[in-house]
Amino acid sequence: MSEIKLERGVWQLNESKPLGPAGGFGEVFRGSGEGGDVAIKRLKMTASAAAHREMNIGKVLASRTLKNVVPVLDYGQDADTDRYYLVMPVCEYSLQDYATKKGVLTWDEAKAAALDIIAGLTEVGDIVHRDLKPGNVLWLDGRWQLADFGIAKFVEDSTSLETLRRALTPSYAAPEQWLLEPPTRAVDIYALGCILHTLLNGEPPFRGDNDKLRHAHLHAAPPGLNGMPLRLNGLVNTMLRKSPGSRPTLERCATVVNEVADKPQRASNLALAAVGNLVSQAEAAEEAKKRAEEVARLARQAQAMEAMADLKKMIGRLFSEIEASSESVKREKLAVQLGPAHLSYAEPEPMNLSQLSGVAPRPNKQWDIIAFSMLKLRSQIERYRQEESPTYTFSATLMFSTAPDDTTFRWREVSFWGMNSPSYETPFAVSPRDRDFDFAMGRGMHVVSIAHGPLTIDAEDEDDFQDRWLTMFAKSADKRFRHPGQMPPPANFFK
Repeated sequence: MSEIKLERGVWQLNESKPLGPAGGFGEVFRGSGEGGDVAIKRLKMTASAAAHREMNIGKVLASRTLKNVVPVLDYGQDADTDRYYLVMPVCEYSLQDYATKKGVLTWDEAKAAALDIIAGLTEVGDIVHRDLKPGNVLWLDGRWQLADFGIAKFVEDSTSLETLRRALTPSYAAPEQWLLEPPTRAVDIYALGCILHTLLNGEPPFRGDNDKLRHAHLHAAPPGLNGMPLRLNGLVNTMLRKSPGSRPTLERCATVVNEVADKPQRASNLALAAVGNLVSQAEAAEEAKKRAEEVARLARQAQAMEAMADLKKMIGRLFSEIEASSESVKREKLAVQLGPAHLSYAEPEPMNLSQLSGVAPRPNKQWDIIAFSMLKLRSQIERYRQEESPTYTFSATLMFSTAPDDTTFRWREVSFWGMNSPSYETPFAVSPRDRDFDFAMGRGMHVVSIAHGPLTIDAEDEDDFQDRWLTMFAKSADKRFRHPGQMPPPANFFK
């Protein structure tokens, strides 16, 4: 036994008598005080981790008289152990214990639990639970009551988001919690939908390891409730929608749960309920699709931003090599010049397929392009004939993409030529937003064809990329860089 001193009194903690398994935010032990046995929860944090914040949640709950929330008898930091504690009454068992023993509950049993949970959530409408699950619903004084209310918020205020994410219960966590978005009351609605699956189907809607659970909560449609009225199925489907704003209110949940009866209905009622359930399933599937598309869009956007930053660093290193070669080099933001040689690149852009020119379907989907840029070398040349252009320009498209034989996203370099393209601007770059780019990158014949590449230019291939462009730049500065005379260019064109 060890003694802890909190805001309202002194308590004895017996670490040899845990009450249930340790949870994400703490562990509960049997204890005692002047009034008899109590349950003492020790949070997984110290005063240093909490950054000296007041334990507001204990203070708030201890000051209220709540019917469907396990009361907080005492709370605070023990000065001797530097730990935070909550003191509560000893409850008989949890909803998880009850469901494990029963296997599958009847609708009357599940209905009573759901209404008690809704009542608890309603009582503390200004506090979001954030970790609602059967293990945090306890039987006390003849009804189901909520425990650990708001502890997740206290822990979030006191530790890192990564720690908080690991502490949440994966089987009951809403999509926005997986994405570390600010939680609202909608996360508790989602968790209640998962709890109803556990009570009525014998398991949560999704199973598997954390990776599978994350994917399912973000993208998958939940299964139906076994043998339950269609109206209840429809309600639970809406509770498990991926978008928080599309879930029903607590008031709506209470109304429907109260009205759903486990008894025969008229044929007209059953027909309407069946249609309503189908509509609900379709809406849930559409919500899951939209959520998946949004998650994929954000992930692709983040990947593009990272790739464009990497390319800027690569070009910066190339320009620095040129700048270090001579005091006569002139450096600009997007260009570098030495005498007649001028090397520039376009500000990298993310690839947006909606900006693809033309209206026909994309002809070549083998190259998945996330971002792109262009690199252009312009030089003055010694003219052999009067009709020759005084300048020659070589340019290349730089694209962050996969390839038909390589699913890894890499920065790649490619140039093109066309039957009617002027020799003083060939090989040339083509924007991936131009339909000629797709046709040229395909296997068929087209007016534009690949002249050079594609070559990977990042990571282990960056040295070859630098060597190629430094060589061409040196020839350009010496006015020796001109059209190769054939397509594709011979190997010595780049040496």
